[in-house]
Amino acid sequence: MRRLSLVLVSCALSLTASPMAGQQRSVTLEEALRLAELAAPDVVQARGNVRSAGASVRAAWGEFLPSIQTSATYGKSSSDGPSRTDPITGEVISGNQATSSLSLGGSASVDLFTGFRRGADLNAARAGRTEADAALAFQQSQSALATTNRFLEALQGADLVRVRLEAIRRAQEKLSIANARLSTRSITIADSLQAEVDVINARLNLLSQESSLAEAEANLARLVGLEGRVSAVADSSLFRIVTVSDSAALLDEATERSPSVVRASAQARAARANLSITRSTYFPRVSLSTGTSFRGSDQNDFTLFNNRDLSVQLSWQLFNGFARERDVMVRRASLDAAISREADERRRVGSVLTAQLAALRSAEQRMVLTAQNLESARASSRVQTERYRLGSIGIVELNAAQDALSRAETDAVSARFEYLRAKAQIEAILGRTL
Repeated sequence: MRRLSLVLVSCALSLTASPMAGQQRSVTLEEALRLAELAAPDVVQARGNVRSAGASVRAAWGEFLPSIQTSATYGKSSSDGPSRTDPITGEVISGNQATSSLSLGGSASVDLFTGFRRGADLNAARAGRTEADAALAFQQSQSALATTNRFLEALQGADLVRVRLEAIRRAQEKLSIANARLSTRSITIADSLQAEVDVINARLNLLSQESSLAEAEANLARLVGLEGRVSAVADSSLFRIVTVSDSAALLDEATERSPSVVRASAQARAARANLSITRSTYFPRVSLSTGTSFRGSDQNDFTLFNNRDLSVQLSWQLFNGFARERDVMVRRASLDAAISREADERRRVGSVLTAQLAALRSAEQRMVLTAQNLESARASSRVQTERYRLGSIGIVELNAAQDALSRAETDAVSARFEYLRAKAQIEAILGRTL
């Protein structure tokens, strides 16, 4: 395992130098993940949902507290009418009347019994907060997975550009040897022409790979919230080989604590609480209310007189045309579906993790085999190049050796990044790093 790690790191670091380095911003995987989490709309939305869910829990607790209101009213009324004479004093009294009044008051009410609805509301709110937390963890893991994949695409593209540059160097070396041998009449001009064609093809391959690299770096820039292109920078920790010694424990962890499983479980709890809320309508509701007010008018020089009230109210809906029964059936169906989705999500997570663990082990073996094949191909290419220089083989044999080396270099790069992608998939399922 230690030898594999050293081979992987040395191969990776030798191929990650991009000819375009320094022309745009470069980021490590850690920096890319941090920037992407700040820029990802789904993560931003999930954070807002967490805050909203916390407010819902606080509001559910508030249902146990009394509701308090205050009021203040000032009014003026007037009326027109005919004048009249006071029969005692003989004074003429105007028929136009105007009155001002002032009222100050306060009231409070609290539910004494709600058919257990408040407890169900609180359970639903708590389940909603758990779901929001799990959804945030899920979106963060998905953002990390998408960013890691884009980062690896950019890094792999830079490695493949290096492979194409090496192919051009070998083709130019072959052309130099062919021209030197042509000048001594040891080969025909066909070898020189074939070598020139190989150089052109190698350059065309480089152009195609540089275009793919530009696309990968532009996609990475978008994910991390930057403009233009962003190049990926590798470090030794990126290519660390992980050891999965207990697959069963990892499966148990995934089926219990994976963000998607936690979210599905919270949805089932919320559905169960919603069913309890609907059932609470079968019970009576008892509430207590009290209030006090002070009223006065200009007729008594705004002297405020106190009025108080206290009441207990019981309300019980005995029949509402089977609407409650319908609502209970709807909530029961939602609960059954949520329980089924939770069980299915556990199975899905276990299935995906099993497949990714197999992919991880396969990629690890492929890295070993492709690294060995690469060393053999390099040695064969060196030998065949010298043999062609000495004239013991033709250009066809040399081309075969160099093509095999190019394929081996490409396979080695692909195997390394296949391993990293499988590891990233497992980390996204678990919601943590390995």
